[in-house]
Amino acid sequence: MRETFRAMLVLVAVLFFGAAEFCSGRNTSFSCIEREREALLKFKLCFHDPLHMLSSWKSNDCCEWRGVGCDKNSGYVVSLQLRGSISDQQPQLYLIDNVEEVVSSLLKLRYLEHLDFSNNNFSGNLIPHSFGLMKQLSNQLNGSISDSIGQLYKLKSIDLSGNQLSGSIPNSIGQLSKLESIDLSINQLSGSIPDSIGQLSKLKSINLALNQLSGSIPDSIGQLSKLESIDCFANQLNGSIPNSIGQLSRLESIDLIGNRLSGNIPDSIRQLSNLESIGLSGNQLSGSIPNSIGQLSKLKSINLVLNQLSGSIPNSIGQLSKLESIYLSSNQLNGSIPDSIGQLSRLESIDFISNRLSGNIPDSIGQLSNLESIGLSGNQLSGSIPNSIGQLSKLKSIDLFSNQLSGSIPSSIGKLSKLERIDLSGNQLRTRFPDWLQLQKTILKIDLSNASISGPLPENIGHMMPMLQQLYLANNLMNGSVPKSLCNLKYLEVLDLSNNMLSGNISKSLCNSKSLIFLDLSNNMLSGSIPNCWREDQSFMFIDLSSNNLSGVFPSTMALLSSLNILHLNNNSLHKGLHVALKNFISLVVLDLGENKFSGNLTSIVGGEIGNHSLKVLRLRKNLVSGYIPLKLCSFSQLQILDLADNNLIGRIPHCFGKLPIMVNATQLSHEQYWDQELLMEHFKETNLGNWDQAPLKEVVKGRYLEYRQITLKLEIIIDLSSNNLIGSIPEELIFLKDLHSLNLSWNHLSGKIPEKIGQMENLESLDFSKNDLSGTIPNSVSSLTKLSHLNLSYNNLSGPIPTGNQLQTLEDPTIYDGNPQLCGVPLFKKCPNDALPPTNANFKDNDEGALTRMWFYIVVMLGFAAGFWGVVGTLIFVKSWRYTYFQWVDDVQHWMLVVITLKVARFKKIFNDNQDGQ
Repeated sequence: MRETFRAMLVLVAVLFFGAAEFCSGRNTSFSCIEREREALLKFKLCFHDPLHMLSSWKSNDCCEWRGVGCDKNSGYVVSLQLRGSISDQQPQLYLIDNVEEVVSSLLKLRYLEHLDFSNNNFSGNLIPHSFGLMKQLSNQLNGSISDSIGQLYKLKSIDLSGNQLSGSIPNSIGQLSKLESIDLSINQLSGSIPDSIGQLSKLKSINLALNQLSGSIPDSIGQLSKLESIDCFANQLNGSIPNSIGQLSRLESIDLIGNRLSGNIPDSIRQLSNLESIGLSGNQLSGSIPNSIGQLSKLKSINLVLNQLSGSIPNSIGQLSKLESIYLSSNQLNGSIPDSIGQLSRLESIDFISNRLSGNIPDSIGQLSNLESIGLSGNQLSGSIPNSIGQLSKLKSIDLFSNQLSGSIPSSIGKLSKLERIDLSGNQLRTRFPDWLQLQKTILKIDLSNASISGPLPENIGHMMPMLQQLYLANNLMNGSVPKSLCNLKYLEVLDLSNNMLSGNISKSLCNSKSLIFLDLSNNMLSGSIPNCWREDQSFMFIDLSSNNLSGVFPSTMALLSSLNILHLNNNSLHKGLHVALKNFISLVVLDLGENKFSGNLTSIVGGEIGNHSLKVLRLRKNLVSGYIPLKLCSFSQLQILDLADNNLIGRIPHCFGKLPIMVNATQLSHEQYWDQELLMEHFKETNLGNWDQAPLKEVVKGRYLEYRQITLKLEIIIDLSSNNLIGSIPEELIFLKDLHSLNLSWNHLSGKIPEKIGQMENLESLDFSKNDLSGTIPNSVSSLTKLSHLNLSYNNLSGPIPTGNQLQTLEDPTIYDGNPQLCGVPLFKKCPNDALPPTNANFKDNDEGALTRMWFYIVVMLGFAAGFWGVVGTLIFVKSWRYTYFQWVDDVQHWMLVVITLKVARFKKIFNDNQDGQ
């Protein structure tokens, strides 16, 4: 009895401690497998572990180690989670050596299903012959994916995204029969998607985005009956979308954006009853949008931007009751916007920008109660803006620019309490600035430029829109003055009122604005002086007050605007000196003070730190600037356009001009924006106003004023020193300016010869040395200027023959050589006295004279024939009696000939018969 009781106590103890082990999550019968523990220790030795991520890898039971997960029943390692933290300044693990040992160690983990090494620093080839792909390997791996990947038959998911893997995806990947998810995105994989991928019957998700994969999408993809997501974004896939894609009945998302796919969108997509998102933008798809798209009842997002789709938007689109966004911009869609679009009650965003849509904006658009953004710009829409648009209470953005809309702006828009942006520019609205627009408390951007807006701006505009950041009213018919209240808008960054008929003075209130960055009041009728109250705490980067009636002196306080990049004050009546005002403009990229009455010494004007490392355009044309051209200009490393024409400059052209870096080698052009991007909000960056070439610039090139804008201005490289009092010779060093496009030194007192090697200026398109005192011959190397389309060497003392060949053959205007009496040769009528005969034919002159004789012979013969022919035929046509006599004579001759022939025939017959009888 006592022994029985003792046995029961032992049994209870065993059960108790077994239960404790079970509750603690441990199974003493299935702890870490020893051979796998040894493999992990060898694995550990291959890494540098500065953050002690593997410090717990010491105990006997590897299942307790950090990042190691074991199967509860068998004890096999099934998970290795060694993800580094993205927030850390350095990776947690560094692969230092012995890659093969790492691989052999991991291969001993035969039941490994999940592996995560992301956000570490694994360089080297961690994908050799037997390792292949495992879960969450997302580091800095390189190398290729081995064909032996098929041996890893336990794998359920693969993630090798964000590495530097190259080569192709092995065909053996089709052997991973248990695979459910594969992510190879953000690598450098090339080649085609293997056809064997269709064997992965359990695959639910495939992500191959951001690689260099090419070839077509395999037709076998239609065999993946459980597939829910396809992402091949930003590859080089070509060919058509396979029809078999319609067999993927569980597919929820397809992203093929940014490839080279062509052909039609297959009609088989109608079978994708679970599809929620379709992204095919940035391809070369053609044809029409299939009408069957209306059968995709679960569809939430359509993105077909940047293709070559044509035809109309199918009316069936109104059946997509769950649709939230539709992006069809930059195609060739035509026809009208279907009225059925008003049925899409969940729609939040419409983007039909840059198509060929016509007709009216449907009134049914007012039924889209959840709409937040509408983009219909760049089409051919006509009619008026529907009043129903005011019912869209959630609307934040209206983009209708560049259409043919007319009529007034509906006052109902004033009810849109959440409106942030409205762009109606480039239409024919022919209305006044809407007063109700001032009631928009949330509005950030208003663009009504080039829309035939007339009348004055409301005086209280600055008190009504407290959040306004951008106001564009350029190219309209607005009059009146610039409201002083505009400067009360404390968030206003962009104010563009250019090309209107605004008058009056520029208010001193501008000096109170701390937020304004871009100010354009050019091409108006503003008068008076520029306020002299600018402060260094202001943010101005772009100021254009050109082409007004401004007078007075340059405001000295404007030099306090240390962030100013672009300044246009040209074409006004500003006067007096500049040297004090400009010396502190250290960030200027464009300085245009042309067509004024500024005076002062040029050396003083460009003194100080102005433009040393940033100035691209210096334009002082048509002022009263005097003095020598300072050597300091040669230190302007970014100088691209130098226009000092029509001033009172004296002295010689500096030889160091031949070393201006951009003009010597345009590949050094810096296209950076010279704006502190941290100061710009995202919406402001989208306007691209940071570019130095935003405002147009007029230059005399090829003998006439040309207006350069944006891209063309960015590419122009020009020197114009014309209409001054410069003396001396043209520096030989100028021939090193190989990327100079236009050189104008006309109307000076330059002497000496044209540089002999001027032909080395290989990109020169316009060359003007007219009205100087140049002498000698025109160098033969001029004929090497193959891009030259304008040349003027008139009114010098040049002599000798004009070179021929290449581009000079097209410059046939003799006036470009006028005023040089000693010049000779084509295109002048004056022949050179020593014209040589062509050496290829010594008898050319004799042959030429023979040809001339033959020509006159043929002319005389033809004239004789014509005179004889018309002398006879003309008489018969116009003199009736002669005509009758002539034809009577013809009849008589005919009868006579008939009688003679008949008699002759009868005579020969008689002779023939007599001979027959005699025989």
